[in-house]
Amino acid sequence: MKMMNGNEAVARGAFEAGVKVAAGYPGTPSTEVMEYTHQRYPDIYCEWSTNEKVAVEVAIGASFAGYRSFALMKTVGLNVAADALCGAAGSQINGGLVLVVSDDVGRIAGGDYNDCRHFGNMFNIPVLEPSDSQDAKDFMVRAFEISEEYSTPVILKTTSVTCKTKSRVVIDEDYTYEARFRHTYPVSFSKVVMTTIMMKAKDSTHPKLTKYFNDFVENIDRLARDSNDSDLNKLELNGSKIGVITAGTPYYYVKEVLPEASVLKLGLIMPLPEKKIRALAEHVEALYVIEDGHDILEKNIKDLGVWVIGKELFPKFPHMTRFTPDVIEEKLVPDAPKRTPQKDVPFRLPISCAGCSHLFVAQTLKKHKIKAATDVTCGIIGCFPHMEAYSLEKCMGASIAMAHGYTIANENKEDFVAVIGDGGFWATGINGLMNLIYNNGQSTTIIVDNSCLAMTGGQNVPSSEFGFNYKPENKLDITKVCEAIGIKDIVTVDPHKVESLEAAILNAVNAKTNSVVIVQKPCVTRFKLPKDTPSYIDQDLCTQCRQCLHVGCLAIERKAGEGSHQIVINEDLCTGCRLCSTVCKQEAIQP
Repeated sequence: MKMMNGNEAVARGAFEAGVKVAAGYPGTPSTEVMEYTHQRYPDIYCEWSTNEKVAVEVAIGASFAGYRSFALMKTVGLNVAADALCGAAGSQINGGLVLVVSDDVGRIAGGDYNDCRHFGNMFNIPVLEPSDSQDAKDFMVRAFEISEEYSTPVILKTTSVTCKTKSRVVIDEDYTYEARFRHTYPVSFSKVVMTTIMMKAKDSTHPKLTKYFNDFVENIDRLARDSNDSDLNKLELNGSKIGVITAGTPYYYVKEVLPEASVLKLGLIMPLPEKKIRALAEHVEALYVIEDGHDILEKNIKDLGVWVIGKELFPKFPHMTRFTPDVIEEKLVPDAPKRTPQKDVPFRLPISCAGCSHLFVAQTLKKHKIKAATDVTCGIIGCFPHMEAYSLEKCMGASIAMAHGYTIANENKEDFVAVIGDGGFWATGINGLMNLIYNNGQSTTIIVDNSCLAMTGGQNVPSSEFGFNYKPENKLDITKVCEAIGIKDIVTVDPHKVESLEAAILNAVNAKTNSVVIVQKPCVTRFKLPKDTPSYIDQDLCTQCRQCLHVGCLAIERKAGEGSHQIVINEDLCTGCRLCSTVCKQEAIQP
């Protein structure tokens, strides 16, 4: 028995399931699944793919070859991968095919409220949701068994809580790895031919057609019937006053707050075990559904004709996204002592690392009043109120196409540039750049090349010099790719050389053509760059104008002093980049 967090347990489950190929794209809170798999189980081939859609397609290919494979992503990554998953859903499956998707339910710093269970409904594929690390390991194994038995992709849904929380896991220390192989189908296509056969079109029973047929409707219906006898769904009949249907970590909150309640713990949440649900409904006076995220279980249960109490008592998105014991206690245990939340917790916005290239780009654009779009790489921090460097930000890789759209709609009357990290560029931004050239766009793109996916912990990108499968001869070059696409004006600059950076950006914007500025410096945190002499603020010269605070640097702090507040520089964090000194008109910031 070992203590494991959910990410460790999923990796262990992949090992015990005999997975041969793992592909994914980094994203909190699921990134560690791939890291653990690569570090601890070298028999499994691992890769960080260029984006989530590609990762799913890699896994599909490995599955068709007969080997078990999984694709890893966070919840918004499934938006990117949805096209590939749609094609795989309902098709013939050889080796088991599993998508490990981590929802960011209720995470304070999260920027999305996606619920991957919607894709289970939309594509008619099973979804499993573990409640703890033991479940995470066991469900990973079961997911591959279900995938092969019912010829379907399977989603294993985890959350921020299950990914990061540790609990006990029973493992076989003597387990011997064996890559599982199963090759049942010589072909595997999307559902076009199958749908035609299901419509009973004339001559659709011809043997040359029927060999492509996969009765995915019967498969999912059969799984629904079998789910009533599956130990993935556990019916615990206790008192008859209150019954609860739940899944994931809320199961433990229910057991803590309502120890006498009868509970149906769903592990296989799609399709639902109708007989067990009806058995619980008949046993209790009031039946509740308690689920994190959206009201998906509630709607699916009501579609069965079973009335449950859900969002009318526990508001769902956008009013509430996740459960805690006190939320359940407040509504269902009226005499419980009132829990007092911690007070005076300071509000903190995300902030850039000291010396980060993005700080220099943001400051340059602000100084020259150049409007810009960015995406959800580290540049997103420039959107927050303490910096206000960007006007437009949306999904990963979006900034180039958005800037192009703004520019053509505005008929080039106003400077509007795109800022993107190297990770976002390779993920989907490159498509926006190709579209810009193809449609004769005249925008400027600033690519911050810090040689890694810094926001998610420093994983490799195609242009970095490290990675699971890195070979120097296969490293991609951003400049050469931009040239090949057809960019006319490309310049590379060190962001810490402020005058050169300003000149490069202004020249590119004023060129009135398609141009790219590559701001190149390794991530200061991932690569632990050497520090220069730290700066300090001369309090006799400082006028508290606060301009240095708006740089957005982690090392600049506002602290209580003698009868007032002082702005100081934390010399343990300062890299000596001197960016802050460029905004101080009083010259109070000195080495």
